[in-house]
Amino acid sequence: MQESTNIIDRIFQNRIAIHVLFWLSTLIIFPIYGMSFHMPFLAGLIIKGFLLPIQILATYLLIHYHIPKLLYQKKYLRFALFFFLSVLFFCTLGHLSDDLLIKPKLSGYGHASHTILQILANPFANVGYSASDIYSTVFIAAGLKFIKDSMEEKTQLDILEKEKANAEINLLKAQINPRILSKTLHQLHTLTKEKSDAAPEVVIKLSEMLDYMLYQCNSPKVLVSDEITLIQNYLDLEKLRHGEALPIIFYHHLENQKLTITPLLLLSLVEAIFTKKEKQLPDNAKVEILLQEKNESLSLQITSNLVTLQTVLTADAQKQLNLLYPNLHELTITAKDGVFNLSLNLNLSIHHPISS
Repeated sequence: MQESTNIIDRIFQNRIAIHVLFWLSTLIIFPIYGMSFHMPFLAGLIIKGFLLPIQILATYLLIHYHIPKLLYQKKYLRFALFFFLSVLFFCTLGHLSDDLLIKPKLSGYGHASHTILQILANPFANVGYSASDIYSTVFIAAGLKFIKDSMEEKTQLDILEKEKANAEINLLKAQINPRILSKTLHQLHTLTKEKSDAAPEVVIKLSEMLDYMLYQCNSPKVLVSDEITLIQNYLDLEKLRHGEALPIIFYHHLENQKLTITPLLLLSLVEAIFTKKEKQLPDNAKVEILLQEKNESLSLQITSNLVTLQTVLTADAQKQLNLLYPNLHELTITAKDGVFNLSLNLNLSIHHPISS
């Protein structure tokens, strides 16, 4: 069964084979259809056999020249003119084929009712005589080609979107890692000089974070619970760096422990709070983070009076969310009396969880 499936797949991946199968199918279908009108199968096969080369030429002229070279290039007048002339030409060939080749070979049809000169002298009449016989198949083939091209274009767009999303994730990692590493190494240097007992804890947390970001974030999706652990480690480092001068509250609750998300997306929102370049924190500095999930809908609320929150997040965060979760998120950032509030609602229901 698997071998037969592979053979079918190979046939459909072979462009020539697909075209041959299509024209063979039209050659067989027409006489079968004609039998419903009491036409003998052999008669239908002979008629289709003589018309088929004309239909093939008309089809490939339409789908490989008229449409891509004229219609798609917005040369509408030239398209209309060339297509009309081709219809006159192929319908004339169809009339000639019918009167001079088909009728003499089929009993009951009699001999040709028109001479060659009569047929050539009135090409417009040939359209009414042969258009339905020839162009019904031509338009079916062109329609199938259009559907095929549309599907391939959509597939290519999907691939490009995925590649773009992966590039954004890699860029996000490339931006976050050096900032965290630089700040933490500077903090470690200070603690080491002071011979602080907190230095080993900083080394451990930094090691865990780098291991996660460098090696475990290579998948398109990671567990939200793992991202929470990463955020907690990062906040612990910030607590060690700022001490009691910056109270940090982080509350989180997940109903679905198997829920997944794009790696580092949440950390990028949290990390942006601490990109202050000023040495002095504002009065009554605070950071409050609330992360909750219910029915696979994730809610992130961040409140802080660290003044860089709005300027850092507005453009970058919206761009990433639009790319990674189009029509699945709602992000708002407001500021009042020096306090900035970030609210993110993210629908994760369409993303499959990681199996255990």
